[in-house]
Amino acid sequence: MKDLKTDKTIRLNELKELINNFCEKHLNEEFKGYAQKLCETLGRKRKIDIIRGKKEIWAASILYVIARLNFLFDKENKNNLTADIIVDFFEVKKSTIGTKATQIEKACNLGLGAEGYCTSEITDSFTYYKTPEGFILPKSMFRIEEVSFQDVNKNEQAMDGDEDEELDKIIDECLKEKGPEIAEKIVQKTEETKKKSSENKKKGYRQLSLFD
Repeated sequence: MKDLKTDKTIRLNELKELINNFCEKHLNEEFKGYAQKLCETLGRKRKIDIIRGKKEIWAASILYVIARLNFLFDKENKNNLTADIIVDFFEVKKSTIGTKATQIEKACNLGLGAEGYCTSEITDSFTYYKTPEGFILPKSMFRIEEVSFQDVNKNEQAMDGDEDEELDKIIDECLKEKGPEIAEKIVQKTEETKKKSSENKKKGYRQLSLFD
């Protein structure tokens, strides 16, 4: 009787070896790790059979998925990779691995920013949070905005006459980091907080946090 578990283990080892060979020449350890993880994930899927079909097609398709998720086909990417490099290395057809890659993404429920298969920068850029003020921001932008808000709040509590100068410094830093939209939001939010803080001080309330 054919041992499917053994066959799958053999196939996984074959795929990992092919991926290693490719990454040694064209990709770094980080992307190799993502591809190896995707191999393991596929090995656990019941709806997809990695034993069927050429191992070169599977390996090429796995790498194609990782390249696509990490925008490696973008010429601006410092780790730029072309589909032709994958195709030529494994001697397979581009249309074949494109179709197989889509099949893999669906089977593993992989989308843009899929955690564990992308760089942290990409994952963060596709992870969104809603602030108490109702802003929908990417995780990476939220962190910077939150730090800036907290800095502004701290400076408001510590200073009287110099807070506007300090705020200008923070806004300038934010402007360089994330552009005018976030800087404008900080200005608006800070002005609102100053107003509320002034009103509450008169009433004897505590100093408001910028996220209150």
